[in-house]
Amino acid sequence: MKILTHILLLFAVTNCFAQSKTVSLQLIAAQEVIADSYVGTDSFDNYYTIQNQVFKKKNKTAEFQYKNIALGKIESTDLQNPLQIVLFYKQMNAVVLLDNQLNETIKINFSETNPELFPTQVRLASQNRLWLYDQNSQKLGLYDFVKNHFQPITANIELPIVQSQSNYNYFYWTNNQLQLFASNIYGKINLLGNLPEFDQFELLSSTEILLKKDNILSIYNCETKTSQIIPTEEKSIKSFYYRDQILSIFTNEQIRTYKIILP
Repeated sequence: MKILTHILLLFAVTNCFAQSKTVSLQLIAAQEVIADSYVGTDSFDNYYTIQNQVFKKKNKTAEFQYKNIALGKIESTDLQNPLQIVLFYKQMNAVVLLDNQLNETIKINFSETNPELFPTQVRLASQNRLWLYDQNSQKLGLYDFVKNHFQPITANIELPIVQSQSNYNYFYWTNNQLQLFASNIYGKINLLGNLPEFDQFELLSSTEILLKKDNILSIYNCETKTSQIIPTEEKSIKSFYYRDQILSIFTNEQIRTYKIILP
């Protein structure tokens, strides 16, 4: 009876592993680049980099640049809408919006238009607005860049925001306690979970998070609290970008683009 029990248990475990699904990658392209940092790739196969604080967009046939040295370091970028790219210059308290040829369409100097504001996180929202976390008030809000008006939507967010990303309807952020939160445009905040230590994150869904830690990429599930390592060939991963099942990895010398097949 014991032998039969062991056989059945072994069969169950083996069957479980046989049915488990893994992440797989299919290499699409590898592009040699010279850049300080890689920003991302849009749905039209344009890739964006920063070199010597010059923001660049390049494809197979054309290259565009935006340079504004007076504004200092580019703190963050938002490629959510390739027709309305957001560059945030934290040191100079300024934001620049660019069109698809990297022409400057709007420049906001908060020190002049809204001197009470000191944003530390800026992302694109809907209807001529930006998601903005104001360090002075410690509140997340929506900034109308046509009317130059900031509308706070949350109570104080006291723990420092470390990283953020957004879509038109939600703003996501992590704090220094590795907690992941989401706020909708009405200011309703949800705790999505606690993350393991990471260097960079991208949301796959409200429960699955793509994480980079050192030179390892993994998918973390906030519900099951489990991680699955993504099998990559790169020995050195400086940063990555994910969009519509396309994973791009920057290795300092190349941008390697994969079709990612999720379990």
